[in-house]
Amino acid sequence: MEDNSEPRQYPLEARTGPLPKIPTTPFWRTRKGVIGITILALAIIGAIVGVVVSLEVKKSNNAKESDSGAGAASNNGTSNVAALGGAGVAAVNLPSNGIRLYFQKDDGFIYEALWYQTTNWHSTYAKLFQPKPGSPLTAITFPPTQIHIYYLDNSNALQEYIYNHGWSNGATLPATDLSPSTSLAATTWTTASSQEIRVYYQKQDNTIQELVYSTSSGWSSGNSFTDQAYPGTGIGAFATNFNNDTLATRVFWQANDLTLNEYVYPGWTRDTLQWSATPSGSISAAAWLDTSGNTRVRLYFENSAGYVEEVSNNGPSWAVNPNVPANVLAGFKAPISATMWLDGGAAQIRTYVKSNSSNTHVEIAYSGNWTSMDLDF
Repeated sequence: MEDNSEPRQYPLEARTGPLPKIPTTPFWRTRKGVIGITILALAIIGAIVGVVVSLEVKKSNNAKESDSGAGAASNNGTSNVAALGGAGVAAVNLPSNGIRLYFQKDDGFIYEALWYQTTNWHSTYAKLFQPKPGSPLTAITFPPTQIHIYYLDNSNALQEYIYNHGWSNGATLPATDLSPSTSLAATTWTTASSQEIRVYYQKQDNTIQELVYSTSSGWSSGNSFTDQAYPGTGIGAFATNFNNDTLATRVFWQANDLTLNEYVYPGWTRDTLQWSATPSGSISAAAWLDTSGNTRVRLYFENSAGYVEEVSNNGPSWAVNPNVPANVLAGFKAPISATMWLDGGAAQIRTYVKSNSSNTHVEIAYSGNWTSMDLDF
């Protein structure tokens, strides 16, 4: 319907006076305001909770790394912390034909990697202990089930770390006048009447010193060698029955003319080998008795060209083994560690070296044939 009514008239003063104030409600008190503020508050609370949860998960993971015992396997491979260049590496073989490899990563801690015949390599993620950066390492198995690792702390004291149904600190060894650039070597010496350990290091006068552990008397100084070794020489050692005769020890080192030398016990006689090594390059040895009771010795070192080389002694003389993979180029003065076991009378040898191309390791394996494999830790 059409509206024909007259427009409503207002008094003049109403039309010309001040406009009346329009009553208003604050936005935060309106329905839209309440909803918006509630959504914003929930978003802020969610963000805070997310940050807190993330920090707690990280804290929990770090605690697991610190508290996990040796052999606590991880299915996630190795940590993304790289191996520390120039640091030591130590391998031992377990009675169950398994291998444990110890090495320092660039966070400063020693880590453990495991290999069994039925599994691949994997890291336990266990942070065992923290030696000085670039510390040398050596390790042995001690009957019946112990593992002993030897290293230098930040004060250059020679320390021991032991696995015996759990990891714990061992002794501070009586190493006097120890050279800060020393390498380390250790071997187990077991007789019918005693179980002993021998540890070898270089003194500040560049001679080699022996330390002896006996289950009956603890640690003491052993033989003090008098020959001058090359400063920072690698050291390798083993003990075994020699040609069914008597318990023997051999200690390998580098002379000032860079030739490889050995001390042979009984008698601690010195022999000079015909090969030279990289100055201060690593040395590692492995030995066993064959089925006829004869001693087989394998010596590994970084040659003058930077490659890992093996020389062997099956009695009475030394010879080069040309079948070791010739393509394994060690990092400069890279640590080398060898271990072995017998499988049905056949020698199984594993030698580990820090890679030249990255801060990871290479395994050189002998199981009837030589092969090499890059490890991802």
